[in-house]
Amino acid sequence: ITNLPPKCDINIYTVNGILIRSFSKDDASTTYIDWDLKNRYLTPISSGLYVIHVKVDGVGERIIKWFGMMRPIDLDSF
Repeated sequence: ITNLPPKCDINIYTVNGILIRSFSKDDASTTYIDWDLKNRYLTPISSGLYVIHVKVDGVGERIIKWFGMMRPIDLDSF
């Protein structure tokens, strides 16, 4: 997730409104957060549509819709 302000809270939800992962950014030296595409229990997410909610105190909020396609691991192609 790129182009973030120095301080913000990021929540990632499914389309049904289930919280997948939360991040809190408090670093002025970076403008991004790396998401490992895992939920809060560190299990890989499934393919589908996700809603990313970025909230900045005193400034406002932004909603981002993201579609991710996860490819299954092919262990036979070595």
